[in-house]
Amino acid sequence: MGGPLLAAGGLFALIGAILYLLAVDHDRRGLGPRRGRSGPLVGLRNMARRRPPTASSVSEKPVDRARAKRVAAPVVGLSMLLVLSGCSSSYWPDLSPSPKPTEERADDAVAANVAPVPILQSQIDRVIEDVVATAGAGDDGLDAKLLEPRFSGDALEQRTAHYKIRKKVADYEVVLPRITTEQLEYELVQSTDGWPRTVFATVASEAPDTGDEEPADDEGANASVAPVASPSLALVLTQTGPHENYRVSRIFALRGGISMPSAAPVEEGTALLAEDARTLALPPGEVGERYAEVLAGGDEVDAAQYFDLVDDTIIKKSGAAWVAAAKKAAQKDKVDVRYSVKAAQTDTSVTGLSTGVGGALVATTVVESRIEKQTGDYQPKAVGAVTALSGLKGAQKQIVSRVAHQLLFFVPSETSGEKIQLLGYTTELVGASKK
Repeated sequence: MGGPLLAAGGLFALIGAILYLLAVDHDRRGLGPRRGRSGPLVGLRNMARRRPPTASSVSEKPVDRARAKRVAAPVVGLSMLLVLSGCSSSYWPDLSPSPKPTEERADDAVAANVAPVPILQSQIDRVIEDVVATAGAGDDGLDAKLLEPRFSGDALEQRTAHYKIRKKVADYEVVLPRITTEQLEYELVQSTDGWPRTVFATVASEAPDTGDEEPADDEGANASVAPVASPSLALVLTQTGPHENYRVSRIFALRGGISMPSAAPVEEGTALLAEDARTLALPPGEVGERYAEVLAGGDEVDAAQYFDLVDDTIIKKSGAAWVAAAKKAAQKDKVDVRYSVKAAQTDTSVTGLSTGVGGALVATTVVESRIEKQTGDYQPKAVGAVTALSGLKGAQKQIVSRVAHQLLFFVPSETSGEKIQLLGYTTELVGASKK
């Protein structure tokens, strides 16, 4: 918009230069011979024909030809410069008619509004390497403090509890697979220019050296069921601020035989979904709540309709299934103990990442409270891992064991008609108390 103003300034400068030359012409008319004065600009023409004055002929008043040139030339040059500087199209308003919107322009606008991918693959590689080194140091020393630079949330709580138990129960049946730097080419990266930022990555693991010659034959990392020798692992990494590390907030052992949904390339990024997003079979924030209902109530509850429960180890061996198995064992041993269970999704933020195929990966945590209560003469006993976490020993009127299930689901779109699938999980006893 500066073009019109520059042009106006140039015009006024040009007019000033012309007026100046006319004034010089008027002045020179009085100095020339009186005969032969006719025609326009006679003063200037006489000045052009006049020989350059000698030093003795110079007076204060006359303006010689050289001085006129020195004064007029910059004025004219400045005028031309101002006019030419206003010729750039960027200085002038666009008065052309607006083009009609097209699909191509709409697509370009959408692309322009997509947030950037905040982390490169090379940076992810370095983060994973640091996570592996940090986890290895913590696992070797059973020291949760060493994990804090790269672990947080449920992942940190799980390992902290595991170390505490392992220090006091040498033959603890749960073993943690060791994280490796071998990435498995399935990643999702949140597109964002703010914080927090989320990365989902899969890596291979190694079986720790426990002295066992035969590998376990089940899947997952479950307090009731021994894990496989070296499951593939999925990590949720979160960066909470510009000066913070990416930390592992959740970790899952992927189930054997499952297929991961198609995912957008890392360089394109993906969206972090709101917990109340209604485009899925269940909003991300409700997935854990409904699964907790199935866990506590069994596969006959209404919430079971949302999930594919075929070969779901957690539902088969935890929650209501644990209550049934414990009651059966108590009856066999003629022990009078009341068993019950409660389950609820934790307050930890649920992570929902769009896969780009109409569904999403949803990561959440459900805590199962297993309650053993005296009803007759017999009292439940605190031993092993329960004692290590709670300090309780021997017979108790009531024991409540808290088992945390970190859960990874694929939640299909609302219109697909498909059920929610459990892709991976990690289960650990994380607490115990009298109530």
